[in-house]
Amino acid sequence: MASEQAGLRRRMGREVRRISSQHRQLDSLYALVAAALERGSAAEAQLAFARFHDALEAHFSLEDELYVPALRGLRPEFDAELAGLVREHDGLRREMQSVRDEFERSDLDGGADALERFTDRLTAHEEREERLLQSIQGQPDGPLPRVDG
Repeated sequence: MASEQAGLRRRMGREVRRISSQHRQLDSLYALVAAALERGSAAEAQLAFARFHDALEAHFSLEDELYVPALRGLRPEFDAELAGLVREHDGLRREMQSVRDEFERSDLDGGADALERFTDRLTAHEEREERLLQSIQGQPDGPLPRVDG
């Protein structure tokens, strides 16, 4: 049983690093949307936002369906904090739909403003998530490998 737990911790350590890496990839996709907005290209901004939206939705789904349940199993004492992050995902999904609506109307100014507000919230969420993962890893009953930022 102890070797199974050690193996699970190693696998989760890799996945925790993957979460951080996905956050950086989302930052890159956001930069593509921002660049299209700066150029004033509605079609390019819509396409770039669609890619960002799809990647973010896939990321949230992985966290909600795979990572969070596994972390709850490893560290049930963090259940409330993990549940809070999942609730934030739901709110971010709703807000992301509002941004998408702006882009679908080809309203570049409205889309840019909505996107900026959204990404401020998303960035704060990612920071809370990564801090929580650091806390989970630092627990005395067998820390997971550290996240490489």
